Amino acid sequence: MLGNEAETAADAVAMRQVVDLQRRAGGWFFLMYSLYWRRHIAFYLGESDHGIILQAGSPDELWQLMDGVAPPDWQVEGLPRLTTGSPPETVSVQAVLSELPRGRG
Repeated sequence: MLGNEAETAADAVAMRQVVDLQRRAGGWFFLMYSLYWRRHIAFYLGESDHGIILQAGSPDELWQLMDGVAPPDWQVEGLPRLTTGSPPETVSVQAVLSELPRGRG
């Protein structure tokens, strides 16, 4: 049961991170967190010749990918800009999952 509780907690953290990223994205992206793949996903909503879907293992990695796709000055005004480092309240989903006890055998 401990493993399921930790995974559920990690998923909840990841979903809060997605809400924060969505607020910061200013309408340029639709963001989600895949519970199955445990990946952060962004769909670019700006103009492009083809659909652009970004996937990353962490919100910081996804933000960097998003920054490479969106036009300059795309981030919402008035919010602190995300940097390559994690925001103070952010917990790495992969770090939580790596601390889970392994199965027997």
